[in-house]
Parts: sequence; structure tokens; C-alpha cells
Amino acid sequence: MKKFRALSLGTKLVLLAGPILFVGLFFTWQQLRVDYGPAGVAELPQDGWDAWGLVVGLLTIAIVTIVALRRLTEVEMSEDVPWESLTFGFGAGSFALVVLKSLTDADSTLGSYAFVAVAGALAAGTYLLWAETREDGAPLRRRKRGREVRPTA
Repeated sequence: MKKFRALSLGTKLVLLAGPILFVGLFFTWQQLRVDYGPAGVAELPQDGWDAWGLVVGLLTIAIVTIVALRRLTEVEMSEDVPWESLTFGFGAGSFALVVLKSLTDADSTLGSYAFVAVAGALAAGTYLLWAETREDGAPLRRRKRGREVRPTA
């Protein structure tokens, strides 16, 4: 537990939101109503595992694996690969796909929109990890005419 508390906020977000999003793909994302005429109406629950969900699942596995290997183990990974930029791109991509999936699927459930928030937390975690590697140390700060302008609280 002490080791987890010592991790950065971005790492914590990725390691918590990633598995939640992956497991969430097994829950109901759509509740389709099919009218069979005189036979009646059926409600068919659909999980998140369609083409978009498969890509989201693979991206989530990649993000969590890279972050776990880089932050929790002593595995030597190539320094030629910009790992934080790669995970940030994967995180932003998975967030965009989850938003697209929830908005375009017919009869999306409230759960699918809840997982949009989880995907947003995953993307925020990857952003924070990427921001840690920036040379100026503060990508949210704007520079104006050679001096730093800090955002107000």
C-alpha cells in the first residue's frame, strides 16, 4: 500500500481507471428494443464488445501494461521510444472512441456514459504522465514575452 501511495497521480489514475474501463466493457452498454409484432417486444442487452469496444480494450491493455512496466518494475525499456507520448496518444484515442461509441450506439444506457467518465480519467492520467516528462515541467503554464504567467486559482 505504501508503494501505491508513493506513485504519482497520473500513474494512480491509469492503474485504477484502466482495469475499470476494461472490465466495464463486459457490462451493458446498450439496451436494444426489438419489436416482433404480434409476438411482442424484446429488450436485448448489449455489452461493449463490438469493433469499437475491441479497439478500446486493446488500447487499455497497452496503456496499463506500459505504465505498469515503466513505473512499477525495473524492466529496461528502449529509451528511443517516447513511452509517455505513446500512452498519452493511446489514452486520448481510447477516450475519443468511448465517446464516439456512446454517442453513436442506438439506445445507449446510463452505464455507457459512466464509462465515458472512466475513459476520461484514464486519458487524464496519461496526460499527467506525459506532462511529468515535459522539459519545462509545467505544460499548463503559458509563456508570454519571456516570462511565466501562472494560472490563477
